[in-house]
Amino acid sequence: MADTFNSYKDLVDLRPLIELIRTEGKPVLYERGEYLLHEGDIEKYISVVISGYCRYVTHRSDGSEGVVGFSFPGDIASGFSDRMYRNPSRLAIIASCRLEVLQLPFGYAFSKISEHDRHFTLKMENAFSRTLFERHLNLYKLTPAERYRKFAASYPEIIGQILVKELASFLQITPQHLRCIRK
Repeated sequence: MADTFNSYKDLVDLRPLIELIRTEGKPVLYERGEYLLHEGDIEKYISVVISGYCRYVTHRSDGSEGVVGFSFPGDIASGFSDRMYRNPSRLAIIASCRLEVLQLPFGYAFSKISEHDRHFTLKMENAFSRTLFERHLNLYKLTPAERYRKFAASYPEIIGQILVKELASFLQITPQHLRCIRK
């Protein structure tokens, strides 16, 4: 498995999808805290992040956020797995700062891509599944400091912009622990 944070990008050729969204997508600007996708909604759009970043969250029973992922410039922002089966999203996608994306209707994007590669959705599902499994294993296999270093190595240009609270939630540690690791 590739040693990048969003390793699904190394497992499937996303260039045709990203190029389609860049060519035909509509630019949309989200301010910090605005939702690209609410938990429980059926996703309408697939996005490519141009600038800023967004976080993927699930809400715990006490109402707090659990950060389960991020999308950074050049990444796709989508609750892909739920949308492929037309299920309500089990997560929310929220702009963590001013976020510029290009968006295309999800169904349109995947029907166009499937014209060129009829197995594309299967490849995407496989890549996301492998990425999530790798992250799950890393929770047990790597120390919090090792997980942080791996994440930071994937995005050295943006690591300082990510809110401590968000990154700590993703790493499954307290913000105080993250501050100690960063020293």
